[in-house]
Amino acid sequence: MKNTLTEARFQFLAGVINENEYLNQISEEVATATPDTVAKAIGPELKDFIGDLEDELEKATKTENEALLTVASITLALPAIMGLIARVGKYATGVIRNNFGSKPNDESAAEAWFAKLGSLADELHHLYMAPIEFVVKKFVKDPAKAHKISDAIFHLIVATMLIASGIQFVKALNSKNLSLSTLEYALTAIKSGEIDAYLTKLFTA
Repeated sequence: MKNTLTEARFQFLAGVINENEYLNQISEEVATATPDTVAKAIGPELKDFIGDLEDELEKATKTENEALLTVASITLALPAIMGLIARVGKYATGVIRNNFGSKPNDESAAEAWFAKLGSLADELHHLYMAPIEFVVKKFVKDPAKAHKISDAIFHLIVATMLIASGIQFVKALNSKNLSLSTLEYALTAIKSGEIDAYLTKLFTA
């Protein structure tokens, strides 16, 4: 599956196939969709996100001639960071829909769907929270602050996935690694158009 997914992604990035064709290929490869296989399908996009996040933070600090992020440099970086979060969230939503489908109306089926989504969020957290934090720590000296920022970024990605999937409330999501209160804050920030204020507060606290 790994080679096929990598080849399909290359074709998608090269413009040989469109997004729907790419997602269909992934769907065929992970027909027995589990949180683990779906996390692997989303993985290349999250790896790109982490690399692009580092590039944007580095660009912002160099522009301000600072080694670490300042109020001015984070202001410069935020628009790009928000765009990256939206991009990976939208992409992940497409993969989820092609493998888990949309949220069922049946209560029992919806419960199982939310369980899969929660397990997927845990798997993504396990794989990518540490790399996100590794990047943020390069630009934020305080380890506790860097962790809070990284955690908020991850929750914003998950919140974007939820909103794009038509989910407005998070109480039904059962996850070992997500904070429901942080996820609620992230959802509120997205829906009210205040992601920049939310992240700025964390970076400048």
